[in-house]
Amino acid sequence: MDKDSWFPPLDRLYATRGSIDTQRELFQGDVLTDVPCPRYPLRGDEDPVGPRARRGPVMVLGHPCETSPGEKGDQLPWRLICPVAEDHDRRLTLDGEGHYYAFPLPSLVEREDLWFADFRYLATIDAGHLDPSNRIAALSEIGWHALQRRLAHFLTDRDQIDSPEAINEIPHPLR
Repeated sequence: MDKDSWFPPLDRLYATRGSIDTQRELFQGDVLTDVPCPRYPLRGDEDPVGPRARRGPVMVLGHPCETSPGEKGDQLPWRLICPVAEDHDRRLTLDGEGHYYAFPLPSLVEREDLWFADFRYLATIDAGHLDPSNRIAALSEIGWHALQRRLAHFLTDRDQIDSPEAINEIPHPLR
């Protein structure tokens, strides 16, 4: 993957999919099913529009120090997640342009499907809801770096933050 390409090739995105060893600790970027998470209707066809605590797929977003056993954050009873949804309309692309709120998860469930982690609906839930036996995907190291880059882009409106100078270039309302 060249340094300017933000998204890895599909064969390098996931470390594993499907059945994953339940003894493997949860990690940032893991996708699990059957987890309660606020979900909002995207088409406005539900009235009133508001959150619904539905169960479905989510991505673990908390820093590894919050999710790894024995780390300082492991003592806290909650974890940061976001919902994972299917892109039925195929609006997302893998070129990094637009839809910065989304981290694409191609072929997550079946070949040729396109799912995405939706950063617009970050939520915290009790860690007990994250059952390792419900994990369906784990990102590779290169996939994990792509996730971090995309999440930083979403939160800062900057494509790349590779240096302290780049961080200082982010506009701040108090400067």
